[in-house]
Amino acid sequence: MSGKKFIKILLLLFFPLFTKAQNQSKNLDSLKLALNSAVNDSVKMVALFNMADYYTTNIPDSCQFFADKGVSVAKRINQPLWVAHFLTEYQSYLAMVSGNILLSFKFANEALKITNEEKNEKDVYIPKGYEFTEPHKFRLSLLGYTLHQLGNIYRNAGDLKKAISYYQDEIKIFESLKSKTAMAFVQANMNIGSIYATTNKLDSAILFDKKSLEYAQTSGWKEYDGHILYLIGLVYEKRNRLDSARYYYWQSLKVSSQQKNKLSKIEGNISLAKLYQSLHQVDSAKYYAINALQLSIDFKSPGSVYIAANIISNAWKAQGNADSALAYLALSKTVGDSLSKDKNEKLIQFQHINFEEQLNLEKQAQENIVYKNNIRIFSLFVGVGILSILAFIFYRNNNQKHKANKVLEKTLTNLKSTQSQLIQSEKMASLGELTAGIAHEIQNPLNFVNNFSEVNAELIDELKTELATGNGQSAIEIANDIQENERKISHHGKRADAIVKGMLQHSQSSTGKKEPTDINALCDEYLRLSYHGLRAKDKSFNATLKTDFDDTIGKINIIPQDIGRVILNLITNAFYAVDEKKKAGKENYDPTVSVSTKKINNTIEIKVADNGNGIPSSIKEKIFQPFFTTKPTGQGTGLGLSLAYDIIKAHGGEIKAETQVGDPSSSGKTSGTTFIINLPQNSK
Repeated sequence: MSGKKFIKILLLLFFPLFTKAQNQSKNLDSLKLALNSAVNDSVKMVALFNMADYYTTNIPDSCQFFADKGVSVAKRINQPLWVAHFLTEYQSYLAMVSGNILLSFKFANEALKITNEEKNEKDVYIPKGYEFTEPHKFRLSLLGYTLHQLGNIYRNAGDLKKAISYYQDEIKIFESLKSKTAMAFVQANMNIGSIYATTNKLDSAILFDKKSLEYAQTSGWKEYDGHILYLIGLVYEKRNRLDSARYYYWQSLKVSSQQKNKLSKIEGNISLAKLYQSLHQVDSAKYYAINALQLSIDFKSPGSVYIAANIISNAWKAQGNADSALAYLALSKTVGDSLSKDKNEKLIQFQHINFEEQLNLEKQAQENIVYKNNIRIFSLFVGVGILSILAFIFYRNNNQKHKANKVLEKTLTNLKSTQSQLIQSEKMASLGELTAGIAHEIQNPLNFVNNFSEVNAELIDELKTELATGNGQSAIEIANDIQENERKISHHGKRADAIVKGMLQHSQSSTGKKEPTDINALCDEYLRLSYHGLRAKDKSFNATLKTDFDDTIGKINIIPQDIGRVILNLITNAFYAVDEKKKAGKENYDPTVSVSTKKINNTIEIKVADNGNGIPSSIKEKIFQPFFTTKPTGQGTGLGLSLAYDIIKAHGGEIKAETQVGDPSSSGKTSGTTFIINLPQNSK
């Protein structure tokens, strides 16, 4: 092939770089207006931050431009925390995306130094609308974002264990701050799920991905929905469920296009191109690869250019077009060689950064609330030793590419052999909604305690009177009454204590480990608490509760917080169903929700049934799909049953629904829904 022809092809490939977007969103117009009308430097600094954020995932050059200007303004008005904010969110992120791990790491460490120092809280500017308005909490939130970026960097460098550690530290910070935005929880859970997918821990991966989606839906922070859907598709592809994988890849591409997230669009196109390539559907593979190539060139992502060009080359080769195949192969090889050399050099630099500086950073971090009980000096020395060994291997090898591949291979092998399963489950999201029910449960025994205490006080006065008059028989009878009342006080006091201890246990984060659990007590407790919680919110709500528990079951080996969440979700849905039918206005309708357990061979069956309207056959197959909900907008996320399905699967069990549809105004004798859970009794 002639050089002119090759250059012509390259010019065609890079043509999108010179095209100009024709449509500007209203959001961009409002951001520009805010920047141009800024009344002072503080307001201007925040406006520059928002402008950089707008361009983060679609035009990196523009993002860099506004971020650089923002850092200059922040330094000029002495706002170090905002300097750190720009460094973490934009400078470090953009350097990492472009493949410059060393520069990204330096930016993140500079931000870590700033956010670790309390003195930088002084006179910090916090605009209206930010979640954390106190300087101390504002600084800690920025520290959390910095830890997240460090997790991203170590993940890109191949140190997956350290990456997970940083993400977990980030989650702890925002849990301590009682964050309600869920942004940090979305990102951290998403990335942990991605790491588990990479290491083929697929059950853990799907759980963390669904968790991330749930946080995104409940908070409304959906910027990464496209990427999360891609990760779910990746898990299904690894499980060889290609139809499901393709569905989620399509959904990822659709959502990313709607949100104009160019980075996720690249990801979606490449994943579909690879999938169709594996299915030998050449035209489809080439179509999505060309889309990915154009986007990758525009976004200046050489790694994606390399992958897309290689897929296109293979497609042309399969169709017998040798010239086009060779052209794209040359592009792929040129970019790949350059990328490999550049990446290897930067990885070597990353391994040889100033260890003394890193030790100081770790020491400062230990003083922070996240690291006090989590990072040990032993792990630091081990890390330094491993990096030293890797550095020695690098220097002994003259071939740069060969050296980097050896180091990466060794690192991944060590990680795979030492990494333990780290499944951290969230606190029950519904606990806050059950507060009224808990209060109702505790109030009953407390009322008994108070009433009997008052009666005893009166009886003691009577006892004194009888003793003073010498009436011994009456005094004995009164003393017996006091003694009986004291037994009742003790009984109800212990009942209140048991309720409090039980709820404290449920409010704790799950350890991710199974433990022997009384499933009957668990079901009964959540049935009562859910009912009283709904009654506290709506006094008109009423329903008949029925239970039928098999006492021969004993304790089964489960994660109680996770299974409790499943049961709570099913019971809450059942109450919603019967309440909706009641509101239809049919007379003589008795809303009824029943919960039962039964031991069948080595399986425990749990049933949650209602006599509502039932589930139409047209949607029955969709109820376990993510985002699908029959509730009005704002009343359901469509993730409860999807997450319940994955939790039960992770326990080695099954969940299904049996339903009978009836007229909405019918008596309810024939219609209703029963969810059936089957769990192994002796799962490990």
